[in-house]
This record gives sequence, C-alpha cells and structure tokens, in this order.
Amino acid sequence: MKQYLKSLGKTESKLLTVLSSQDKTIFTVEDAQKVLGSSIVAVRSLLNYLVAKKWLIRLTPGKYLIVPLSAGEGAEHSENWYVIAKNLIEPLPYYISYYSALEIHEMIIQPIFTVYISTPNRRRPKEVLGATYQSVYTQPKDMEWGVEDVWITPSQKVRASDLERTIIDCLDRPDLCGGISEIAKGIWVKRNDIDYQKLTQYANRLNRKSVAKRLGFLLETYGLGQEILSGLKDLLSPSYTLLDPTLEDTGRFLSSWKIRVNIDPEELIEITRT
Repeated sequence: MKQYLKSLGKTESKLLTVLSSQDKTIFTVEDAQKVLGSSIVAVRSLLNYLVAKKWLIRLTPGKYLIVPLSAGEGAEHSENWYVIAKNLIEPLPYYISYYSALEIHEMIIQPIFTVYISTPNRRRPKEVLGATYQSVYTQPKDMEWGVEDVWITPSQKVRASDLERTIIDCLDRPDLCGGISEIAKGIWVKRNDIDYQKLTQYANRLNRKSVAKRLGFLLETYGLGQEILSGLKDLLSPSYTLLDPTLEDTGRFLSSWKIRVNIDPEELIEITRT
C-alpha cells in the first residue's frame, strides 16, 4: 500500500493507512475525524480533495469508500458490491433482491453487474466500481416479510430476500432476473432446499395473480411441490398471463394455469438435464 500513498501528503496518507488497517474501507466523516483529530471543517475539506483526486468515492453525504489501492482491472472488485449497496441505502429500509438475490442464494453462476435493491424510497441508479446500483420501489408493507440477514463477508451481513421470497419476487418481475428461464433454472437447482408451503404463503401475501400462475405452471412442469398446486389454483384469476413478459405475446393458452406459454417448453425441460 505504501508505494501508492507516496503521491499523497502526510495527513492524507495517515488517514487512508489507518482506516485500511482498521478494515474500514467504507467510513464516515466521524471516523475520519477520530483518526485525524482535526475539526470537522478541515476533515470535510480533506475528504473533498481525496474525492477529487479519485482516492475516495462519496457513496452518500458523509459516507465514503476508499478506492482499491491494488493495481489491475480486478482491483475494482475488491470491495464486496453488496456491502457497498448496504452502505448506499442505510439507514433507509432495504433488501437485496431479484437477480442479485439469485446470486446470493447460488441459483445462478454467471456474474452480474447490476445490484438490485428493494426499498420503499425511490432512488436514482448509481454506478460504483464497475457495478450499477438499481433501486426497485417496494411498498412498505412488503418490506418486512421473507427477508433475512445474510453473511456476505466473514465480518459483514446484508439484508436479502430469503430463498422463497426471491423466487416469488422474480416470478413477479421476470424482467429483473433475466427472464423466466433464469428463475426456472434457479428453482430446479434449489428444488431440495425450497419450503413449498412457504412459497404458497408468500404468493398469497404478495397477492399477484400472475405469480401464482407462473409458479404453478413451473412446479407442475418439473414435478415439484405437488402438495401446493391445488392451493395455488385457488389464487388464479380468469384472465390469461404471459409466462414470460419479457418475450413476445405468442404461444399456446394453457387453461389449467391461465398461462400463455410464450417460451419453448423444451427449453424449460432442458434445464433439468444440465
């Protein structure tokens, strides 16, 4: 680290060195003031200077991220993106959701570069260290169920949707998880870990008829959760819903689930063979 700090003055080098040694790659103005013992005005001025010189990134007013000091393209990934997401949104309520939650629950293997954050507070997208942080408006009443604290590093937790809530959310917004094929793949991968009764409870609680239709169709297709299929059918509405709203409005109508199957069924079956 020291070779990278030579271009900085003594005070700036001390601040970054001490904070890094304390594992505070994300810190507040108050943290910096404790290290330097200077006035709040002087500390803010120094932090503004470091932001301008790209040694720091201002996440929110009064909260900063130390830019990774190692060289190379991989340096930008040295700070966990979900930890950054947490610090971008707290103290406001939030949970990591959709495509990002699929990754947390190991339901997908390909890297993603958008971090989805469900929150009742509307926020503009923000780019930090190679990732786009996208907030998704969620009603306050839907923030407290199906959410858990997940260890994301050996020392830090973040709030994320649990396995079943992740499935329900993705079936509600396939556009935020790569489409129906992606969530179908995740369901198949985690088929032995899913609490199917909880899926029904969550589908009922979210009260989206389209979710019950898509869930029932996928479970029946894969021969999973047979004990909850009749309960899901009680949640259906008479109108038809596209299986995958990200695709064209084509395909056969399936009356048993009030679904228009606008994706090749063989594509869904192929998931079970990989």
